[in-house]
Amino acid sequence: MTFKILVTSQKGGVGKSTLSANLVAYFSRQMQLKTTLIDWDPHGSSSNWLLHAPNVGVVVQHLSLPVDQGGNRPIFEARLQLRHATKTSDIVLCDLTWSDSLAGELMFEFDMVLVPTSVSEIELGATSGFLSRNRWVFDSAAARRPMLLVCPTRVLPEQLASNIFTKQRFPVSFMLAPPVQESQTARDLYERGFLMDSEDVCGFSFLQFAQAVCAAREMRMAQNNQAAKATTLSNNVGATSSDRFANATTPRSSVLDGVVSSAQYSILGRHRQRKLAEAEQASNTTAAASTDTSRSMSSLGIPEFIRRMSRGTSPAKN
Repeated sequence: MTFKILVTSQKGGVGKSTLSANLVAYFSRQMQLKTTLIDWDPHGSSSNWLLHAPNVGVVVQHLSLPVDQGGNRPIFEARLQLRHATKTSDIVLCDLTWSDSLAGELMFEFDMVLVPTSVSEIELGATSGFLSRNRWVFDSAAARRPMLLVCPTRVLPEQLASNIFTKQRFPVSFMLAPPVQESQTARDLYERGFLMDSEDVCGFSFLQFAQAVCAAREMRMAQNNQAAKATTLSNNVGATSSDRFANATTPRSSVLDGVVSSAQYSILGRHRQRKLAEAEQASNTTAAASTDTSRSMSSLGIPEFIRRMSRGTSPAKN
């Protein structure tokens, strides 16, 4: 099933197009996934980046939504465009500057919503206001509510030590992506190349961010598969129509459930715990079968970015 991502914010200059263009390039080249970018931004920055940079196999569409008409018209148009793109893609990512004339229902068309923000008080205040106005989407009991990732962008080195996200009260539960650091590299690579190829702090931080998004995608897909299996099982045992209705409308558990509305929860928190638990179980099994108990986490296939984040941190302060 095609995985759909919306990258959006109400403010310009927060790195939305940079994240969009470079993330689809990462999905296509590094993950070998059939990827489509739908650029709904009138300026077309993300689509222009991909059209002029070296071809990495992304299908690029610079389209428009009738935002000025308001109501449900933009949603209907978005559904048509998404339906067409999903026929041939594993990943569809949409770049959209949000407008209050858009209905929040549009977000239910996506599996994941990425909201880039800088760490200045002004930008965080604007992001908090945007999330507050649409909190009903992310706190919805609907099975198809999107996963919300807040993405710190253009972060300066001196800002990495600050705990600004714990100071800023956000109105909804969310997952916090690793920060993408500020660098001249992003501006120099516009329409020329991609951040994943940069060897400076900006490129390295982007790779951490992209890997974290992939981890979040893995969690959401596993969640979707569990829900689908539960529905199939219910149908196979001859559930009545009323049972099926109750099953479809009962709020399902989410990776976001139980997460407090502070940003101390890292995107990798539960994912890391699960990977480490799998590693420990595999290690114990090997020890029981053989005297060789020296298997490392590397031999278990644990990604480096998960191992690194596991050192010296606790689940409560990710």
